Amino acid sequence: MRSFDVSPDQATWLPGATGALAADGAVLLTGTGLAGRAREVGARMLAEVPLLVDHHDALMAYDDGHMRHRPPGGVDGHVAAFLGHPAVLALCRGPLTAPRVLSYHGHTVLPGFRPQPVHADWEPLWPGSVAHPPFMLAVNIALVGTGADNGSIEVWPGTHELASQDVYRPGSLCVREELLEERRPARPPERVAMRAGDVLVRDVRLWHRGTTNTTGTARPMLWLLLAASWLRAEPSVLLEAEVRGEVEALAVEVAAEYVGHPVGALSEGGAE
Repeated sequence: MRSFDVSPDQATWLPGATGALAADGAVLLTGTGLAGRAREVGARMLAEVPLLVDHHDALMAYDDGHMRHRPPGGVDGHVAAFLGHPAVLALCRGPLTAPRVLSYHGHTVLPGFRPQPVHADWEPLWPGSVAHPPFMLAVNIALVGTGADNGSIEVWPGTHELASQDVYRPGSLCVREELLEERRPARPPERVAMRAGDVLVRDVRLWHRGTTNTTGTARPMLWLLLAASWLRAEPSVLLEAEVRGEVEALAVEVAAEYVGHPVGALSEGGAE
């Protein structure tokens, strides 16, 4: 999987990143300028870890210790910076043309738990032996340095182009074990090392998983979904009303519900 420094002009990195995303199903963007804000939000998410532990079963994503929850909101949550980064939008507009943000969540890996099963992030649009066109991209933003010791993301490059028929275990999006063993010799999985502020953009069809965090500290990360405008899907973006103007001024549609109360890890909707 390839990485690209997005601090220069787009003409320098965008063609290569677009080609790598199409070929591999994932690309890492560095030089985003998000590091400071990422660390601030990461600290806020780490402060909520006791709350995540108390509600573990309700927040669990695929396996114990992998927690999906609301990210910190408000002006101090730097929401617009994460939802509308120009480099991320430029890359996503290639395969999706006019994407909109459907989901904005945190994903925290607690210490000491086993890795997730290898899975995809979205169900197939239709059953069959023909691969889908791109319809949705996942965006992961590192809030702390993330590597082999603290729950880095493992990706299986190229698997987004494989047919979806008979790939998953019944009733889930977890890839069948025998298919993993068949795929591994052809192109083995890769662990993605990220610094705070780095952004991983990946096709939701790509096989991947969160790995084991062997440190004594939780690993927080942000997780967005950007979908093609034609895709019918229920949005799940919950934001505080005080950031509405800034978010609606972004160069991307954010399908958000705005609320008049603080947004935290366990926040529910209820527009005001």
